[in-house]
Amino acid sequence: MNLSDKIRVELNELCSGLVDGTLTEPQRRRLEQLLAASPEARRVYVRALSLSASLFDYASEMQTEAPERSQRPNYLVAVRPWRWAIGALGAAAAIALAFWLGGLAKSGSGGEIQPQEIVAHLSGAKNCQWTGAAFPPGAQLQSGQRIELAAGFAEISFDSGALLVLEGPASLVVNSAWEAVLRRGVLKASVPQEAIGFRVSNAEVDVVDLGTEFSMVAEENGATEVFVLRGAVEAHPRSAVNSPARSSLVLREKQARRFERNQVAEVRNREQKLQRFVRKISLDRVVQPSAFVHWPFNEASGDRAAADSAGTIADNNRFDARLASSSSSELTSAHVDGRWDRALNCDGQLAATALVPPFAQRTPRTVAFWIKVPPDASVAESEPILAWAPASGGDHLEFAWNRAPNQGAFGALRTSAGPAFIIGTTPLRDGQWHHVAIVFSHSVRGPLKIQIKQYVDGRLDRVSAKHFAKRKAKEVGAETTVASNGEGTLSIGRRSNERGKAGFRGAIDELFIVGRALSQREIRMLMMQNRLPTPDTFAGN
Repeated sequence: MNLSDKIRVELNELCSGLVDGTLTEPQRRRLEQLLAASPEARRVYVRALSLSASLFDYASEMQTEAPERSQRPNYLVAVRPWRWAIGALGAAAAIALAFWLGGLAKSGSGGEIQPQEIVAHLSGAKNCQWTGAAFPPGAQLQSGQRIELAAGFAEISFDSGALLVLEGPASLVVNSAWEAVLRRGVLKASVPQEAIGFRVSNAEVDVVDLGTEFSMVAEENGATEVFVLRGAVEAHPRSAVNSPARSSLVLREKQARRFERNQVAEVRNREQKLQRFVRKISLDRVVQPSAFVHWPFNEASGDRAAADSAGTIADNNRFDARLASSSSSELTSAHVDGRWDRALNCDGQLAATALVPPFAQRTPRTVAFWIKVPPDASVAESEPILAWAPASGGDHLEFAWNRAPNQGAFGALRTSAGPAFIIGTTPLRDGQWHHVAIVFSHSVRGPLKIQIKQYVDGRLDRVSAKHFAKRKAKEVGAETTVASNGEGTLSIGRRSNERGKAGFRGAIDELFIVGRALSQREIRMLMMQNRLPTPDTFAGN
């Protein structure tokens, strides 16, 4: 069934109670009833739990071992057994959340510095005048960072994919990849499907996106007006508990409300004000050129996968991959239909190796590819999809699907950097093509922190970081780095030192290694068009 606005608001409130651990027994039964009766309700449930898990990630570090058992409430909703198959995605999201909460309890007790995470960047500007710190184009923004814009327009791209255009004079606090606080001023938000659930709040109202474009105007006296330009939002007044204005409401296209002092009212001159927000602002943008190596795997036969490259590392033949298998027939079956043209099919025995570019040490980078894992792939066939061994120094990197359910969602993307790892929430072991991108970057402060972001099908799926104090770095013997100077070796389908052992089973297509951190918008473009953005891609948009 299609969910009514009233049911949708109720479902979101129940999901919030589930995450907070405040759900009563009658509310739990009501949530079970909604999930059992409606596929749409189950989709909302999975989305809400995944979003909450992503927000919790910002307080945690990369795990280096299984999380300790937690005494927190059980987050699994007891859907009837015969309903369980159709609710499996929701259960996976809840399981992942429970494990992460256990990990948070542990990581907060170790006495290590809790680093602020990079959650957004300044992607566009027009005639900006700053109060206090100035932000150049491309500046990285950390959680908790405050932006004071005296005049002009500033576009902020969040790692979730949400895009905010701030109009000065304005004050904004960047809380996370999924949330911002508008203290005063005007903003326009554009939120793609991948970032549904993005929240903008202030003293009067919380606005939760349902896939939309909306604007907010926060006045000096605290009153706030919300305008929906496209799609819908949920507005949650932050008024007194006993006030009639406390109840949430859904606003749709061309609707608007004013929130002020426990009151919700119509907006005067609504049509006139809406026209102001519809106008297009031409922003100045900076898109850095990309140095990359790309393996399209389009060959129909043979033991070679040609590479193309660009930028400072352009040298096509140098990075060609070489395929190896136990028989010529296996090499023939290695070339199959892919997501774009042809793809490389790994059957557990096939392996390929290639050189990886000599990116400068400590520079950001992105690894992106399409992957299709059979639903019957066994644990023995979950060896690394890719394994990256630096020539010298730095951590070995591995990308695989997770086979350890005690550590995270079974079948989800797992990225390992030396002894540390992160695990996503989206199962890949379903026989469907999925686009994955892993972004490596370093903190704008602190020389020893690496941040890893995982995107699956264009959506931010997991973020984590590892920060070593200098004393601890000495104990482990080296800094945590993305990779070292000099070429390394990329192994496809298995670890480079495990010949003769069963490897990864599945198909891989359109593998990119890019010498910078791509934004969510750029990752989505790569996913949809199979090409990287150029410096003029977003000009004038």
